[in-house]
Amino acid sequence: MMGRFMSMSEPERMERTKLESINIINALRRGTVPGSGLERIAVGLDVEEGVIGKQLDYVSQGGGDTKFIRGDYGSGKTFLVARALEMARNKGFVTSHVVISSTSPLYKLKAIYQQVCANLRTQEEEHAIKTVVDNWLFAIEERIIVVGGTGIENAALEAATEREIESALTGISEMNSALAAALRTYYRANNTGDFQLAQAALGWIAAEPNIGRDFKQKAGIRGDIDDTVALLFLRGLVVVMQGAGYSGLAIAIDEMETTQALPKNQRDKGTRRSSTSLTPLTGGICHAVTSCSPVHRHCLTAPAGSGPYLPSMTGSASFRPTRIKIPANPRSSSQNLTHQSSSRSR
Repeated sequence: MMGRFMSMSEPERMERTKLESINIINALRRGTVPGSGLERIAVGLDVEEGVIGKQLDYVSQGGGDTKFIRGDYGSGKTFLVARALEMARNKGFVTSHVVISSTSPLYKLKAIYQQVCANLRTQEEEHAIKTVVDNWLFAIEERIIVVGGTGIENAALEAATEREIESALTGISEMNSALAAALRTYYRANNTGDFQLAQAALGWIAAEPNIGRDFKQKAGIRGDIDDTVALLFLRGLVVVMQGAGYSGLAIAIDEMETTQALPKNQRDKGTRRSSTSLTPLTGGICHAVTSCSPVHRHCLTAPAGSGPYLPSMTGSASFRPTRIKIPANPRSSSQNLTHQSSSRSR
């Protein structure tokens, strides 16, 4: 806990700790998972934390991985995935917590992508998509200044930065150039003080609805992000995160069991898309990225759910889920947990 507040003065640290403690108590009274400070109340999760920690270390070195979490209702799945994301942020990851629901079913990739972008979080702040993009652009400018010297003119710096934007996203732009165009427009708008246009650029990247035609005309973009390109854009955002100095992206996909309430054709569609998306992880990286194969280097996903849905998705030993059951007596937890580690867990 102290490491997160290391840069604060002692009075600030004490006040932050007090506020966090109040938030924890209030959340527990409501029966919800606290937003921070989970390491202070987590018990009986040593095995799970060890496995997830090793996977995060592996992903930060350039791998990609998945951990399924399966448990009965009330067994602590949501707490575990929230704790996993907290661990990821402490290791320098950007995180996002996605909840599967009737409005964001598993087969609607655009809706999943929207949730990922809306819930991006770093150790310092929530709703972090602007911070991530700004840090990436700042890192590009810093590299250019180091090479070209501090005397480089603003116009030359801007032109060089735009070339770097294109270069960094070469693989993505070969399949869809819109992400690079939107990021370039965001950069230009900030430099000229057109903050409304800059905000529109971020909104379009996050697949927010009702982004006006004005932005798309100025950016030279046609159409919007849809199911066919949403996961390609997610791959591009992971490239941005890595370039901004983050370890990668960790995504928790919660309430997977809600898929069981959907009609069979929609359940099957969600299962196929999930299985196809996660299969590249068995090799660590995704060699050919398509709209159905987004998971790649520097990305960890943690789907969680109850009931029979998860087992139906885990056809290979690589995706055997972690089963959790938090006992009434935390001291005996190590004897009550059934842990099935992925055969490829790092």
